[in-house]
Amino acid sequence: MKPILLFIVLLFSFSAWSIRATGQEATIPPAERDSAWEVFSLKACLRLSVANSPRLKISMLEQTRLNDGYKETVGGGLPHVNFSGSWDDFLHLPTSLIPGEFFGRPGEMIPVQFGTNFNISGALDASQMLYNQSWLIALKMARQMMQQNDLATEKTEIEVVYDVAQSYYLAQITMQQIRNMRANLEKIEKAEKIAQSQWESGIIKKVDLDRIVVQKLNMITDIDRLKVLYQQELAMQKYFMGIDQARVISLDDSVTTSTRIPGSEGDLNNHIDIRMIEKQKELVNTNIKLDQSGYYPNLTLIGSVNYLNQSNTMYLFGKSTDWFNTSLVGLRLSLPVFSGLQRHYQVSQTRVELEKLRVNEEDARKLIRINSEDAARKLLNSIDAEKRQRDNMGLAERVYNISQEQYQKGVIPLTDLLTAETALSDAQANHTYALVQMKISELNYLKANGRLLEILE
Repeated sequence: MKPILLFIVLLFSFSAWSIRATGQEATIPPAERDSAWEVFSLKACLRLSVANSPRLKISMLEQTRLNDGYKETVGGGLPHVNFSGSWDDFLHLPTSLIPGEFFGRPGEMIPVQFGTNFNISGALDASQMLYNQSWLIALKMARQMMQQNDLATEKTEIEVVYDVAQSYYLAQITMQQIRNMRANLEKIEKAEKIAQSQWESGIIKKVDLDRIVVQKLNMITDIDRLKVLYQQELAMQKYFMGIDQARVISLDDSVTTSTRIPGSEGDLNNHIDIRMIEKQKELVNTNIKLDQSGYYPNLTLIGSVNYLNQSNTMYLFGKSTDWFNTSLVGLRLSLPVFSGLQRHYQVSQTRVELEKLRVNEEDARKLIRINSEDAARKLLNSIDAEKRQRDNMGLAERVYNISQEQYQKGVIPLTDLLTAETALSDAQANHTYALVQMKISELNYLKANGRLLEILE
């Protein structure tokens, strides 16, 4: 879900009552936190989420698979040794036809049986690659694929960190909403007591008291809704961290108004998207060399030892005097001459893929610059907006406190007090939106500049 949708859900799924910030780090009151609860900071949540993310585990397993594939490729250049053996019992010996001239019977074909009833053979064959350009290039490509997976794992880690941090900030702000709505509820309850006394004294009408009661019940309903939302957000954090849903935890609910000030964009070459494209280009270049390696000769050293036993009498391992040996060593050279221009067009197709990657890289660099500048502008704007809304909220709170004192003294009517309370709630809602937008803008700025993993440090 995109950040703007999260804002809409946060602001409109629940009441307008919201956070009351003072610019300082807020904490859950001691009475609201069980000593047995485990409190997790943002860094603790991120580290556990990175360690237990299913997506990252899959990337690690893929790295293991690629590492095994690399070793498999290495094995192609090591000596290969094979043993083969056979045992044959000829129930009927093979027959061959021989010209009768050999036997003084010209013009005839004489059937003759050759061989023995029992044949036992064993052979040991060995080969060693001396030169194979395709194998050398394949070895390089296997290493590059492992490096590419490392980059893919890093990108997945960035996505995990972004999702977890965003969810963490929303959960923190939900808790502040609950805390500040409780504070507002205490104020309404005080006003209710005063109104109750005034109604009993005949100073105000019953409808004025009812207005306060309605306001109070609405607040209680909204607090209950926010509690459900907070539990849902805690459940997601547990899922991200890979811990049991039955564990009782809380989040370090301090949401500071401090944030990173946009500065230099840094080196685009260090951005994960650019590094991934560069690695893809390396792989394509290597693939071109792999296609071209078909023009090179292959040279292999071979050796073979073969033993054959022939007899008309069955022996378990053959009669020792009937074993005959054949052995050899040699070189095998394979030199491609003409392949119907297939290799030429394979290389041509791969070069097109390389050009496509170059276009993608140029476009990616432009988009990264645009996104970086846009993220910086939004972050600066959100910082200013948060400060304005914080000051506005402080002003609304002072107005409400004064109105409450004046109402207690009978200087102003109940409607003025309720209007001040509504203004305070609106100011809190506006500050909540500004605070969420600022923290999400900070994440977007770090991500746009390839620096999101800095929050793990």
